[in-house]
Amino acid sequence: MDDRLIAGESAVSLLDRPIRAGVATGAVHAVIAASLWTGFGFEGFGRLLATEPAFLAYVLSGMILLGAIPGVCYATWRSVAPALLIGGSLCLSAAGTWAVVRDGLTPVDPTPFGWYVLLWVGIAVVATAAGLVEHWVRR
Repeated sequence: MDDRLIAGESAVSLLDRPIRAGVATGAVHAVIAASLWTGFGFEGFGRLLATEPAFLAYVLSGMILLGAIPGVCYATWRSVAPALLIGGSLCLSAAGTWAVVRDGLTPVDPTPFGWYVLLWVGIAVVATAAGLVEHWVRR
Protein backbone atom coordinates (compact mmCIF):
# COMPACT_ATOMS: atom_id res chain seq x y z
CA MET A 1 0.00 0.00 0.00
CA ASP A 2 1.19 3.52 -0.74
CA ASP A 3 2.72 5.31 2.26
CA ARG A 4 0.79 8.46 1.40
CA LEU A 5 -2.52 6.61 1.82
CA ILE A 6 -1.41 5.38 5.22
CA ALA A 7 -0.60 8.99 6.19
CA GLY A 8 -4.21 9.93 5.47
CA GLU A 9 -3.96 11.42 1.97
CA SER A 10 -6.99 10.42 -0.08
CA ALA A 11 -6.78 8.44 -3.31
CA VAL A 12 -8.40 11.37 -5.15
CA SER A 13 -5.63 13.76 -4.13
CA LEU A 14 -3.04 11.15 -5.20
CA LEU A 15 -4.50 11.30 -8.71
CA ASP A 16 -4.63 15.08 -8.73
CA ARG A 17 -0.91 15.63 -9.30
CA PRO A 18 -0.52 13.24 -12.29
CA ILE A 19 -3.64 14.68 -13.91
CA ARG A 20 -2.40 18.26 -13.53
CA ALA A 21 1.05 17.28 -14.80
CA GLY A 22 -0.46 15.46 -17.77
CA VAL A 23 -2.70 18.37 -18.71
CA ALA A 24 0.21 20.81 -18.49
CA THR A 25 2.70 18.73 -20.49
CA GLY A 26 0.01 17.70 -22.97
CA ALA A 27 -0.90 21.33 -23.64
CA VAL A 28 2.75 22.36 -24.07
CA HIS A 29 3.42 19.47 -26.45
CA ALA A 30 0.30 20.22 -28.48
CA VAL A 31 1.25 23.90 -28.84
CA ILE A 32 4.78 22.98 -29.95
CA ALA A 33 3.48 20.38 -32.42
CA ALA A 34 0.88 22.80 -33.82
CA SER A 35 3.55 25.48 -34.22
CA LEU A 36 5.81 23.06 -36.08
CA TRP A 37 2.88 21.90 -38.22
CA THR A 38 2.14 25.49 -39.21
CA GLY A 39 5.80 26.45 -39.58
CA PHE A 40 6.47 23.56 -41.93
CA GLY A 41 3.58 24.68 -44.13
CA PHE A 42 1.39 21.62 -43.68
CA GLU A 43 -2.28 21.94 -44.56
CA GLY A 44 -4.02 24.53 -42.36
CA PHE A 45 -6.16 23.45 -39.42
CA GLY A 46 -9.18 25.35 -40.75
CA ARG A 47 -9.04 23.53 -44.06
CA LEU A 48 -8.52 20.19 -42.31
CA LEU A 49 -11.55 20.87 -40.14
CA ALA A 50 -13.64 21.42 -43.26
CA THR A 51 -12.28 18.51 -45.30
CA GLU A 52 -10.97 15.91 -42.84
CA PRO A 53 -12.37 16.53 -39.35
CA ALA A 54 -11.68 12.97 -38.14
CA PHE A 55 -8.01 13.23 -39.14
CA LEU A 56 -7.72 16.60 -37.42
CA ALA A 57 -9.27 15.16 -34.25
CA TYR A 58 -6.85 12.21 -34.41
CA VAL A 59 -3.84 14.49 -34.79
CA LEU A 60 -4.82 17.05 -32.14
CA SER A 61 -5.94 14.50 -29.56
CA GLY A 62 -2.78 12.52 -30.26
CA MET A 63 -0.50 15.48 -29.71
CA ILE A 64 -2.24 16.25 -26.41
CA LEU A 65 -2.19 12.64 -25.21
CA LEU A 66 1.38 12.04 -26.38
CA GLY A 67 2.50 15.13 -24.50
CA ALA A 68 0.61 14.07 -21.38
CA ILE A 69 2.49 10.79 -21.02
CA PRO A 70 5.78 12.27 -19.72
CA GLY A 71 3.95 14.39 -17.13
CA VAL A 72 1.83 11.52 -15.85
CA CYS A 73 4.76 9.08 -15.77
CA TYR A 74 6.98 11.52 -13.92
CA ALA A 75 4.30 12.50 -11.41
CA THR A 76 3.38 8.87 -10.80
CA TRP A 77 6.69 6.99 -10.96
CA ARG A 78 9.37 9.72 -11.17
CA SER A 79 10.36 8.24 -14.51
CA VAL A 80 12.09 10.44 -17.10
CA ALA A 81 12.41 7.90 -19.94
CA PRO A 82 9.07 8.90 -21.54
CA ALA A 83 10.09 12.56 -21.64
CA LEU A 84 13.42 11.69 -23.21
CA LEU A 85 11.84 9.40 -25.80
CA ILE A 86 8.99 11.71 -26.76
CA GLY A 87 11.06 14.89 -26.61
CA GLY A 88 13.88 13.27 -28.56
CA SER A 89 11.49 11.90 -31.18
CA LEU A 90 9.83 15.28 -31.57
CA CYS A 91 13.18 17.07 -31.94
CA LEU A 92 14.62 14.54 -34.38
CA SER A 93 11.48 14.49 -36.50
CA ALA A 94 11.37 18.29 -36.57
CA ALA A 95 15.05 18.48 -37.56
CA GLY A 96 14.53 15.93 -40.33
CA THR A 97 11.56 17.84 -41.69
CA TRP A 98 13.36 21.16 -41.39
CA ALA A 99 16.18 19.77 -43.54
CA VAL A 100 13.64 19.29 -46.36
CA VAL A 101 11.62 22.47 -45.84
CA ARG A 102 14.55 24.88 -45.39
CA ASP A 103 15.75 24.15 -48.93
CA GLY A 104 12.36 25.20 -50.26
CA LEU A 105 11.39 21.68 -51.27
CA THR A 106 7.78 20.63 -51.04
CA PRO A 107 7.44 17.37 -49.14
CA VAL A 108 5.66 14.79 -51.27
CA ASP A 109 5.69 11.82 -48.90
CA PRO A 110 5.20 12.14 -45.17
CA THR A 111 8.17 13.87 -43.61
CA PRO A 112 9.76 12.64 -40.38
CA PHE A 113 7.48 15.03 -38.47
CA GLY A 114 4.51 13.76 -40.47
CA TRP A 115 5.36 10.21 -39.43
CA TYR A 116 5.71 11.36 -35.82
CA VAL A 117 2.21 12.83 -35.95
CA LEU A 118 0.68 9.84 -37.76
CA LEU A 119 2.30 7.16 -35.59
CA TRP A 120 1.77 8.82 -32.21
CA VAL A 121 0.00 5.75 -30.82
CA GLY A 122 3.10 3.59 -31.27
CA ILE A 123 5.31 6.26 -29.75
CA ALA A 124 2.93 6.50 -26.80
CA VAL A 125 3.07 2.74 -26.20
CA VAL A 126 6.87 2.62 -26.38
CA ALA A 127 7.27 5.68 -24.12
CA THR A 128 4.85 4.33 -21.51
CA ALA A 129 6.55 0.93 -21.57
CA ALA A 130 9.92 2.64 -21.10
CA GLY A 131 8.51 4.53 -18.12
CA LEU A 132 7.25 1.30 -16.57
CA VAL A 133 10.59 -0.43 -17.14
CA GLU A 134 12.45 2.51 -15.60
CA HIS A 135 10.12 2.44 -12.60
CA TRP A 136 10.54 -1.33 -12.22
CA VAL A 137 14.36 -1.14 -12.47
CA ARG A 138 14.53 1.65 -9.87
CA ARG A 139 12.41 -0.28 -7.39
